[in-house]
Amino acid sequence: MSTYESFADAYLGGLHAVLTEGKEVPSVVDPLSKASDFGKNDRPYRELIANTLRVNDPQSSLAVTPALPVNLSYCFGLLAWSLDGRNDVDTPAYYRRGAHEYSDDQHTLSGAFGHRLLTSSGDQLEAVVERIRKDPAHRRTFALVLEPEDNFRMSREYPCAVGVQLFLRDGALTWITVMRAQQALTVLPYDAFLFMGMHQYAASLLNVAVGPYIHQSGTFHFYENEVELARKIVAEPPTPARLPAFPGSADGARETARELIDVERHLREAVGAGDKAAVDKIAATETLSGFADVARACLATLAYRKLGEATVVVQSPAASREVADLIAAI
Repeated sequence: MSTYESFADAYLGGLHAVLTEGKEVPSVVDPLSKASDFGKNDRPYRELIANTLRVNDPQSSLAVTPALPVNLSYCFGLLAWSLDGRNDVDTPAYYRRGAHEYSDDQHTLSGAFGHRLLTSSGDQLEAVVERIRKDPAHRRTFALVLEPEDNFRMSREYPCAVGVQLFLRDGALTWITVMRAQQALTVLPYDAFLFMGMHQYAASLLNVAVGPYIHQSGTFHFYENEVELARKIVAEPPTPARLPAFPGSADGARETARELIDVERHLREAVGAGDKAAVDKIAATETLSGFADVARACLATLAYRKLGEATVVVQSPAASREVADLIAAI
């Protein structure tokens, strides 16, 4: 296991490891897999088997690199969608073109992580947190994303995540994400942001410190046509960016999650309705928590872009300089 202080360091280390130690693998051919571009292209790749990254500071969940700018609005939108336990495809499609290609019915995403963790069979995260609250030494703390049916279901989506496990040790919450497959270049920044956000949320529910974040991948890889981009990022290492902490209480955690979910939904709906006045109102109203307020500034700036306002940048006093720069670049 490789240990890093920030996600930016882990991202750099992971890419360097694939470049220097990764083995070449021929393309997947399954027409239901994105690894074959759904049967349209040959996509050989490089991989490490059984790769593990440990991040000591999960608040430093962003890697900033001009070679591959992070879509911060997608990060916040994905976290809000997941914490709300939804599986509609229209929400991720608002932030990312191509989301519909993963949907079997063009309405839902069958493998949505948050839906599987929080709503499809009951709130597993709350159940695990409650088990830890009652018995801090507990080990029955694994929440499942992957299901047996996934091995029999014919679908364009087979979840990349297997599940997550939580441990309360030495007064801090360790979070382990287990991935069956992790695209290490263009997808890892979003998966890591999502699960580090959920990690901080869970620690706040327990009112404990946020411990290390651990990301385990069965296959850790990127495609051969992405090698030069990976080399460029490694040559000019990304810099870390920190987000505000979740409030240190269960009530504060839930309020922050609700603010994030509501801001995301209301802004997306306002853009769909062409309602600039609604966007103006949200943009002018700070939320109670710093984390949700940075999300408000980011998502409102995106809303203005979608409504044709190319120069409006919404500010948040809780945003670090690095994060403020990411918002201004939307």
